[in-house]
Amino acid sequence: MPVSEIRQVKSSNGTTQERIFIKTLLQLFSLDFETELSLTDRKSMKYPMLIGRKFLEDRFIVDVSLNYESSIKQKA
Repeated sequence: MPVSEIRQVKSSNGTTQERIFIKTLLQLFSLDFETELSLTDRKSMKYPMLIGRKFLEDRFIVDVSLNYESSIKQKA
């Protein structure tokens, strides 16, 4: 995929690292969303991909008390 941008990102452990970003389509609930993803090696981590706050903001409500639950309400 074409590289959209390369920039410095502060990781969860506080270190700064250079990351590659790409623009792509993400499909959730049979809907396509254009988004930007940062590429990093997550093979030793629990989840292979994280969906960030900026993507979720104003689109989804997250209930942290639930596991593996999802639904979408269509606008009237």
